[in-house]
Amino acid sequence: MGSRFFEVPVEAVLSKVPGSLPTAEQRKLFKRADFSRAKYKKHVYSLLTTTIDSVFTAASAEKVCVRRTDGRKHGKRADALNVGIYLNTPAAVNATDNNPTGKGVGEDADNSTGEDPEKNAHEYGDADGAPTSHISWHWVTIPIEVKHNRDHAAFHFDKAPHTTQSKHSSSSPNASKTSSEPKSFVPVTLQNEQGYVQFIDHMLEVFDNQHRRFSYAIYVWDYMARICFFDRGGAVISEEFNWTTPDSPLHDFVWKVAHMSEAQLGYDPTVERVSDEDAAAFKRMADDSTVHEKIRSFVKQAIPEGQPIYKVDIIPMGTPPDEGFPDEPFPPHSSADPSSAAPASPPSQPPVAPTPRSFLIGKAYFSSHSLVGRCTRGYIAYDIDEERLCFLKDYWRPYVPNRTRQEHLVYERMARCRVEGIPTLICGGDVGGTRAQTSQIQDILCHPDGALSVPLFHYRIATVEIGLPLESFTNFKQLALVFADAVLTHYEAWDKAKVLHHDISIGNILIDPRTLTRALLIDWDLCRLECELESGPTEPDRTGTFQFRSALAACFPKKPYRLSDDLESFIHAFHFLVLKYHPIEGNELRQLVEGTYESYSVVQGIKVGGRSKLEHFCSPRPPFKVRANAALQSILQTLHDGCHDSYRRLDLDRMQMLYGLRKPGSGVKAPGSDEEPLPQQEPVATVDSDSIPPRSIPSHWIVSDSDNTTTSTTGETLPSPRSTPSDADAPTVAASDAVADPCKLSGFLSEHIHLYKALASAKSMGNLLPGKQKDQFEDRAPEDPIPVTYRPSNHNIGSLSMPSTGNDMYPVLGHRRLGTPSSLRSSSSFAQSSDIVGPMPGDKRPLDDGDAINSFPGSEDVNPPPDEPPRAEKRKR
Repeated sequence: MGSRFFEVPVEAVLSKVPGSLPTAEQRKLFKRADFSRAKYKKHVYSLLTTTIDSVFTAASAEKVCVRRTDGRKHGKRADALNVGIYLNTPAAVNATDNNPTGKGVGEDADNSTGEDPEKNAHEYGDADGAPTSHISWHWVTIPIEVKHNRDHAAFHFDKAPHTTQSKHSSSSPNASKTSSEPKSFVPVTLQNEQGYVQFIDHMLEVFDNQHRRFSYAIYVWDYMARICFFDRGGAVISEEFNWTTPDSPLHDFVWKVAHMSEAQLGYDPTVERVSDEDAAAFKRMADDSTVHEKIRSFVKQAIPEGQPIYKVDIIPMGTPPDEGFPDEPFPPHSSADPSSAAPASPPSQPPVAPTPRSFLIGKAYFSSHSLVGRCTRGYIAYDIDEERLCFLKDYWRPYVPNRTRQEHLVYERMARCRVEGIPTLICGGDVGGTRAQTSQIQDILCHPDGALSVPLFHYRIATVEIGLPLESFTNFKQLALVFADAVLTHYEAWDKAKVLHHDISIGNILIDPRTLTRALLIDWDLCRLECELESGPTEPDRTGTFQFRSALAACFPKKPYRLSDDLESFIHAFHFLVLKYHPIEGNELRQLVEGTYESYSVVQGIKVGGRSKLEHFCSPRPPFKVRANAALQSILQTLHDGCHDSYRRLDLDRMQMLYGLRKPGSGVKAPGSDEEPLPQQEPVATVDSDSIPPRSIPSHWIVSDSDNTTTSTTGETLPSPRSTPSDADAPTVAASDAVADPCKLSGFLSEHIHLYKALASAKSMGNLLPGKQKDQFEDRAPEDPIPVTYRPSNHNIGSLSMPSTGNDMYPVLGHRRLGTPSSLRSSSSFAQSSDIVGPMPGDKRPLDDGDAINSFPGSEDVNPPPDEPPRAEKRKR
């Protein structure tokens, strides 16, 4: 979808930063950096912190300070931030203080020269600089990345003499640059890429651990620097400049930072840190016996030691004129049958002065770990008004007039239509008011087809129920029944409310903790109405989580979306969990999972994949066979037979003609060897079913114990492996309809009932279905070939394409992540709003290949002497 990083002149960046420049008298108080004796990276740290501190001192800054951090407290590569500008509040000081003796920053473990620490400190200004502190991502206001080896820098830097004047001077090395001499500012070597990924990791930590609308950053290579601006739309990177003189852009920028409010620094003004006393009610929920045991554990994860607790507000929002439903009023009222009218519900329009609802939140329960894009985060929250736990979702929603709408409006519609199996809405709305918070980079985003960029607006929604992750299932009978219940919910939404989910994935199906066999179908923000399907996707690369898209939706992203695409996504999600938690025959697990769920090409800026899924369904044989369990294999066979029945009727040549995109111009036992018996399934925990009303199921959907059963050679009673509709039973499709809509599949994938019956047949299998096994992606990782060259996952930073979904997921196969991280999308001033508010789960990203062997190279900038082997080689020895 085009680049998300843009290089602009430093003067243009500074002109957007709020605040005035220092006077000539004030500049006299700024220190200059003398690089004549700077030989090591720690010397750059000292010079930089001393310079910044001199500007803060001259400005009498009280809200922020510069800190030199140890960068190694937690042992993660993203924690290797050695310099940063921090908030200077009592809580921030308490969280980062690591200097009780008052020693200077020259006295650290990085002193590899054998020089006297105190001499080093006084010579390079450490005695006057910031003290060494613990890193705390909750309080980093502006991260500062420092490189001493230019080969490891994320961006290009022109080497110039140390005496080069600032970029305001005509003698700057970049003064002769013109538009006729374009230069890539992002090097493409492996070493530079590693530094690039480290920088993005640091920015991710800032956005993941704080509530930010945007963030500034400073990138330094020795005496040259760049000023950076990140928001949810992308990043602006200034051209490099010399920062050593008091009139440099760095001094000007730091001077402005010293006078900024928290809102001008990028903090969300609608979020308020609360005291321990105010957070006490929320924290007590971790030990409340009336709360489900699993939910209590989620609360404990949300309030770890040192985690700030925040109060966030949601302003209940009505329906904007250009974001309503095109078929309203829905459901329509029937004058002949008054009982057919929808039940009474609160009006969609809010009162004249809507009252904000307040919630307490701590650490995010899950995060998409996306730097730009929708950047979805979910929180276990405490509803202050109702004094109860709830769930709060925070993300940046796209806005296309008459094509998109707020998620809470969808929940209101489904509630009016009495759809079961969905969360109960509390409230939802744009943060700060209708379309109040937007990204600020969209105006310069470029798309390959010249289309305008889609703006994003900050949005929150709160719901009552807190579901359990789908991967917390205990056995495959429970898993199949949860999937069957989710299919039933999907049917009700489609049949009663005419809503198609559009993003079925393992992250959007939760287990209802009250029953453990029912589902909660969540995340309806990408849904489409039946009457909107013909208009095609709002964005071709935004039709659900890529790993679980149907074969046709992945192969032909521009085709109209259909009911069959959602139904097929249920099957891909079920297959994925079987592959992950049950052994299969053969040794090609990695190749199967990567080829089916991860493999894709980028054509015209759009992800295109699904070829393996298409080949699987066009073949009468299923793509894999589970080991030693006929009951589970019977369900899988039924699902595959149904999909094959639907796909064999498809005209792929016509699909290609209409919707095809064209490019312009080990420890694992061998099959058949002696195997240990698989453990039996674990029973589902008992629940008080009498207190939960039963769900209404269409009478012709009900699966009896004797329906479609057969007997295996071992005497086991199994569902018939062929319960798919025959040609005679399949819905009749008129020839004119088939010609008009080649995307509409017939047979098994044409209706919910076939998929529901296949999954619900698990109810009649008793204990024949196996228990959940160990994670096969980890257990069979030794099968994976050792990578020849370590190439870190670069988060798609080269292009920063649009994310595949608002809830980006990274299922892990051994050391490899399935899927790609995300990105996304603006106004004229970088800090426009100042202080005015106006117009799975919890885990960090898994380490990349080699992280267990090599320390992250981007954090070690000083090259070893030529006659020494690399550090990783020395450690191996």
